[in-house]
Amino acid sequence: MDYEIAFDQEEGRYQIYADYEFTAIAEWITQYVTDKESIQRVLSAARLAEYEKESTQFKHGPFEVVISEEGVMVSRQMDMSSAEEEIKAMFDSQDSFYRASTDGIQAECGLEDLVDMIENWHDVLQ
Repeated sequence: MDYEIAFDQEEGRYQIYADYEFTAIAEWITQYVTDKESIQRVLSAARLAEYEKESTQFKHGPFEVVISEEGVMVSRQMDMSSAEEEIKAMFDSQDSFYRASTDGIQAECGLEDLVDMIENWHDVLQ
């Protein structure tokens, strides 16, 4: 998985930037895995998944995270209902053509990639 950890001058903090298919993972880590305790919790969940075959779930704001022996799956819920009328207007009379989705964005990666990203993130935050 390709990603970059860089300082965002507008936000005034470090962020993880990843390819589109891994954006939800990068955003979750950047926004919610920001202190030593949360980093340790995620790394412990990854170890439990790898060695004990246990799954761990986290809910952080709009992010739902499942860490299992297959890897990590991060879902970011998005409420598009506020933009529904605007989008329908773009299709003129095709009212039934568009339905707002609440599925959001999903991303998956392996445990090794997750652990590498978290460890690099921890190094930058120190």
